[in-house]
Amino acid sequence: MRVALFFDGNNFYRSMGPYVEGLELDYDQLAIWATRQVGGDSAEFMGAYYYTGFSAQSGLDRFLKGLELRRGFFVRREPVVERIFHCPHCEVELRQRAEKRVDTRLVAEMIKMAAIDAFDRAIVFSGDEDLVPALDTVSELGKQVYVATWGGRSLSPNLRIHSFGTIDLLDGLDEFTTGRTRQTEEQVCDIQPDPEATLEDLYLQLKEAWSYFAGRNGHVSRWYFENRWKPSGPCPPPGLIRQHLLDLLIQKGKVEVFEATVNGRAVLAIRPAPNL
Repeated sequence: MRVALFFDGNNFYRSMGPYVEGLELDYDQLAIWATRQVGGDSAEFMGAYYYTGFSAQSGLDRFLKGLELRRGFFVRREPVVERIFHCPHCEVELRQRAEKRVDTRLVAEMIKMAAIDAFDRAIVFSGDEDLVPALDTVSELGKQVYVATWGGRSLSPNLRIHSFGTIDLLDGLDEFTTGRTRQTEEQVCDIQPDPEATLEDLYLQLKEAWSYFAGRNGHVSRWYFENRWKPSGPCPPPGLIRQHLLDLLIQKGKVEVFEATVNGRAVLAIRPAPNL
């Protein structure tokens, strides 16, 4: 059984969630573990293809070059477009970066490799619904596609339905994490929230995040909310903009910062102020 892996880099990291925040991954072991999950102990690893937006400012160069040094790993870099605008609350100039062509290239190469019989089963590390037509096409070519996600977070129901099966990466953490803190991670975000979203929109998103994770005996880490939380409604873009506006909410007393323990590690967590 020949297995190929396809990573949507940004989606892969954005969906990690607070329970794997900052953990360093051993990609060689991840490839071995995932390959065995869909093909058994005798499965043959046919390569891992990692797709991401890249620019000189993205801070990914060292990470991506390290990936390319691993046996069977191939990195596909696509351009990043930068937009500059001003914070509507304080007139500070802010920058937002967005990936281009990442999904398109992943789809094109997965279908091409299926057509030339380069694998029997594929694993897609993404929960993006835009990949549904690609999964259907690969299936029609006689191949099976599995979807790998972190606990099902950010997995589109349609993608689940159109896949041959799913893999929960949380089940393999002991197999492919090093125990060290991750030094580099994806900084580019492919979602484009409204930059004019208000402080109140951000506060409502924090209340939603708190409700979501508190119901699962968890916490909302500050790092995760600022950089990875995927909003269900209007929300300032992740990264610098969200960090800046969250600071304003903290100064106004609407948000509390406290220390919590996640996977045995102390992290800064946030929550809506209880007196509001």
